[in-house]
Parts: sequence; structure tokens; C-alpha cells
Amino acid sequence: MHTVEPSVPMPDNALIELAAVGYKQQGTEILADVSWTIDAGQHWAILGPNGSGKSTLLKIATGYLWHTSGRVLRRGAELMDLGDFRREIGWNSADILSLIPAGETALETVISGKFAQFGLRYLQCTTPSSEDFQRAARELQRIGCEPLAKKPFRVLSQGERQQVLIARARMAKPTLLVLDEPCAGMDPGVRERFLAWLDRELGDPTFPTVLFATHHVEEIMPRFDQALIMAHGRIHSAGMIDEVVSQRNLEAVYETAISEINQHEGRRWPIWNTAGRQIQ
Repeated sequence: MHTVEPSVPMPDNALIELAAVGYKQQGTEILADVSWTIDAGQHWAILGPNGSGKSTLLKIATGYLWHTSGRVLRRGAELMDLGDFRREIGWNSADILSLIPAGETALETVISGKFAQFGLRYLQCTTPSSEDFQRAARELQRIGCEPLAKKPFRVLSQGERQQVLIARARMAKPTLLVLDEPCAGMDPGVRERFLAWLDRELGDPTFPTVLFATHHVEEIMPRFDQALIMAHGRIHSAGMIDEVVSQRNLEAVYETAISEINQHEGRRWPIWNTAGRQIQ
């Protein structure tokens, strides 16, 4: 197995450090011997086949699952208030879409992020202020979605929903944004517009650190600087994009030959050779 070692991080810059982490569920090994450091300001693309452990890795790194072996340090500490840490994280995945009330407006969905709610509830401790409404409107304006503010969430396109969910995540002022297959279900046009928008946002130095899990190499936009590839619950390779997202590594983890990898404006499109030999 060809492995590219991750670069050594600056300790003061590390958001999350995993050291020889493993995770077992009912006797089944899901993750094994995973060591990975996420530095503030990095943007990671995470690849790997179904069942390779991508989502489990993200949940353990962010404190939504508890590892069964190894160590996880968050901001340099092994023991900390996970509730406080999670409030620094914006989660965005296709699974979350079903948790948003269909009749809720996009503006209300964005505001709900401040209170970590799915569905804005006007309770004594979570009643939004006029300042919350103004800030949510600014977040929608910032991403070019101001006209969506009064529209029900159910009528938004898939791409618009994902952008609204990112605006929602930013209401909590996160230091880390986790995008777990956010393009699932998008048609090609919607996906390309969403990815172009995301790439522009990644160029903003105030944008949170991003972990972007995907099955599709072509979704890795030019401003992602790091990549990690999972296989069979272990890290196959991790490091700089140009070193990790290679024909050799992709063939090894997906066990399928690639004729070539086309590159254009910083993106990569593998041409899978399904009629050719299978990689053993």
C-alpha cells in the first residue's frame, strides 16, 4: 500500500488530532489505527469507497461518536466539554435536509443555526431577536441567496438548500464546517453552481476550516489543499492534494483501473476503465 504521510502540524494551530484511533461496534472493527491532524485554516477533501469509514471518522473527530481505542485531542485537550466544542462545528449533509420543517422559511432555517435547532422554536430561551433576523438576512445576502429569505424550505432547489444550510451553520460562527456528501442528489447544473460558489467561499480567509467528504474526485475544487483517502477503515493516504489524489491511489482503493485523469482549471476527472483489468 502506498501511503503519503501527513505533514507535521504546528501544535498551536491544531483543531483536532487523532492518534492511533480505533472504533468497534458490536465486535466489528469500523476504524483502526487512524492518526490524523486537522489544522486551523486547512481545507480537507475526504475520499473513499462506501463502508471505508469516512462518516464514522468525521463523527469521532468532532465528538459525535466515542472512539474505542487511541486518543483524540481537540484544541490540545483530551477531556473537554464536547457540547461547547460541537457549537463550534457546522454540520451539513444530505441527512440533515429531512430534519428541516418543510414550511419553514429560509430565513428561519438560517436563524435556527444560532440555537442548534432543526426547526426554529419560539421558546423563552430561544426566541430570536431583531438582531438575529438582521444577521441571518446578511448571511443569506453574503451567499447570494437574499431572494430566498421568505421562501419555504420545501420549494428550494437542492443547491439552494445546501447554501441555506451553510448560512445556517455560519450563524453559530463555527471554526469548523463539515460537509458530508453535500452534493448527493443534485443534478449536474445545480452541483456545478454550488461547487463554484463553495470554491469562492474557500478563498475567504474568514471562512471556517472545511472537511468535505465525497465519492466524486471531480467535486474537489481547486482551493482544497489537503486530501485524505480512506480504505477498509484505515487511512490509505493523506497529505497535499497533488500527492494524494493520484491514479495509483485511486486505483488501489476503488479496485478499478483508470485510463487517465483529466485535469482542467485545478480539478480532476478520472476516466474509469470499466472494461479493462480490475486492480487486485
